[in-house]
Amino acid sequence: MDQGWAAIVGAGVGVVGTLSTSWLKTTADRRLARDQGAAEHGRELRGERREVYLAFTEAAEPVDAVLHRIAHQDGVPAAVRDAPPPTDVLREAVEELGKAVHTLYKAQARLDLMGPEGVAEEAVNVWSDVRSLRTYLERVLQGQLPDDGYPAGLERAVDAVEASRERFARRAREVMETAP
Repeated sequence: MDQGWAAIVGAGVGVVGTLSTSWLKTTADRRLARDQGAAEHGRELRGERREVYLAFTEAAEPVDAVLHRIAHQDGVPAAVRDAPPPTDVLREAVEELGKAVHTLYKAQARLDLMGPEGVAEEAVNVWSDVRSLRTYLERVLQGQLPDDGYPAGLERAVDAVEASRERFARRAREVMETAP
């Protein structure tokens, strides 16, 4: 009878071992599928974010042309740089900045969806600083110069735009460099 019990116990251990192995394999397969799904989602999200970040950066490119025309006047004598540019140049700059503000707003709305929040906040700052630069130039067109003069007011507005764009680029780069 001892041999019978041994056979029954051996078969029972075999069945329990087979069931345990099957359960462990199923659990591992599920975890692997979930991990692969999460990694794939992370790669897709990173690709979508890259596209949105690049679209926002491209939307800000027209601002560069205005900055070079209005603020970064290489080779222009200081006496000329200290005075506002001609009215037609200012009007054109205001118009271009207005278009850029609209394009940045649309790109920033897409960025809000893709996130993360820190990058979206920096995009809002870029949009806001470009709007402020446009407002400053509109006031100059109306003859409303700041107390410390045109160059100082322009420098503040331009510095704000450049700093916010730099912060946006840095935050976006941090997100893109972080492993999914």
